[in-house]
Amino acid sequence: MRSRRLLLATALAATLGVTACSSDPGPDADPDNPVTIDVTVSAAAEIYSIPWLVAQQQGLFEKHGVIVENIVPGKGGSATMRTLLDGNIPIGEVSYPSIVQADAGGSELRIVGGGTQGPYPMNFYALASNTSIQSIDDVRRWAYTRPNSASDALTRLLPSLAGADAGRIERVSTGGIGEGLALLEAGSVDIALIPSIVAEQRPEDFRLIVSSPDYLQRFLQSTITTTKDYAASNPGVVRAINAGYTEAVESIRTDPEAAARIYAAYTGFDVPAALAVVERASSVGTWGGGFDPAAIESAQAGVEASGSDRDPDFCTLFDPDFLPAGAATEIPGDCA
Repeated sequence: MRSRRLLLATALAATLGVTACSSDPGPDADPDNPVTIDVTVSAAAEIYSIPWLVAQQQGLFEKHGVIVENIVPGKGGSATMRTLLDGNIPIGEVSYPSIVQADAGGSELRIVGGGTQGPYPMNFYALASNTSIQSIDDVRRWAYTRPNSASDALTRLLPSLAGADAGRIERVSTGGIGEGLALLEAGSVDIALIPSIVAEQRPEDFRLIVSSPDYLQRFLQSTITTTKDYAASNPGVVRAINAGYTEAVESIRTDPEAAARIYAAYTGFDVPAALAVVERASSVGTWGGGFDPAAIESAQAGVEASGSDRDPDFCTLFDPDFLPAGAATEIPGDCA
C-alpha cells in the first residue's frame, strides 16, 4: 500500500474523528464464528511483526474469535497511522510519537496494548568501508525514517544521552528503512537504521555506530492502537487481539526456533539469521502485551526532545480494560 502524504497533526486528529464515526464496526469476536480483520504494523519486515506472525500462524488470535487475514506493512510514524485509517483497518501497531502528535488527549484514539517496549533493534550503522565514521562523535548526517516515528525520537534523544554535540548533526528523513539503507549505500548519509535481519546476514558490509540499548533499557517504540469508537463497538475483537499477542510473546520466549521459522518464511531470509534476531529481541524483553511505565516515560522524553508541546493524557489515552488477565496495567501518573 502506498503511503499518502503526511498531514498536519491537527488535520490528522480531525480525520480520526471522521473515520471512527463513519466506519462500520462489523461483528464482534466469536470463537465459534471468528471475525476476519486486517491489521497494520510498522515496518512489518522488522521485529515488530514477529508476535503478530506467530499469533496468526499458530492460531492464537483465532482461538479467541478473530482471524487476522493480512498484516499490512506500515512505513513508520504517521504513515502507519494513515494506513490504519485510509485502509479501513481497525487496529494496528503504531509508533508512540505519532499517536501523541495526532491525539495527545485521547479524544479519538486508544492505546489498548503494549507492543514493542524495548529499544532493540533501533541500531544505527555506517558502511564498513566508511572508515571516517567510528563513533557517534563522527556523525554529521544521521538518517531516520519519518517524522513522528520511533527512529525520529531516538535521533533526537540519543546524542544527548551519549554526550555528543547534537548541533553538529544534520538529521535526514528518508521515508522508510529501505530508503535509509539506499541513502547509506549511496554515501548520502553517515549512519542509518539497518534492519536487524539485514545486519545479521551482511555483517561485513556495516559497522554498528549507535546501539539504542546501550543508552536506554526501556523505550516504547510502538503500541497496539485502535480508535475509541472501534474499541467501544468491538471490545471482543480488541481483547482477542491483545490475548493472542500476549500468548505469542510467551510462545516466542519458550520456542524461539518455531518463531524464527515463521519469521524467516515471511521475510525470505535464512532461519539462522532469523533465529539470532528472535533470540536477541526476546532476551531483552522487546515485546510485551501489557503496559510498562518506564518504557512509556522514556518514549515521552523522546517526544519532548523534538520540541513538541503535546501533553498526553495518559489516563485517557492508555486503556487497560482490554488487556488479558495477568498483563501489567500500570500507567505513569495517578490513574485510578
